[in-house]
Amino acid sequence: MKKIATMALSIGFASALLLAGCGSNNDNAVSNGVNKMLDTTEQLSKAIDSGNQAKVKEVGPKLEDQWSSFEDEVKKDNKDLYTKVEKYLDPTIAGSKAPTLDKKALGTLNNELTGALKELADKTK
Repeated sequence: MKKIATMALSIGFASALLLAGCGSNNDNAVSNGVNKMLDTTEQLSKAIDSGNQAKVKEVGPKLEDQWSSFEDEVKKDNKDLYTKVEKYLDPTIAGSKAPTLDKKALGTLNNELTGALKELADKTK
């Protein structure tokens, strides 16, 4: 009986360690992803401010790939912030692909997206 109890405790302890490790990997993926996106929104902001439409078209669409690499984790763990990021992400990407640059509108969207990403970064620290 003692062997069974010891074995059950060992399995439980190992499971707890494994689950704890999985959670931190997900947190790291989200944190790294958010940091990459924040770098991209900063580059996009500079391109918008300078009126460099070619750079806007190059940088803006990167946000989509960066977000897709970790968005499922955000959706699962932070639904409100997921919705907030999505609210500004899609129009920002669309604006970056537009044939003409609307500096004011795209700048506002990018700033709102940056704010949502900063909230997410604070939440995942």
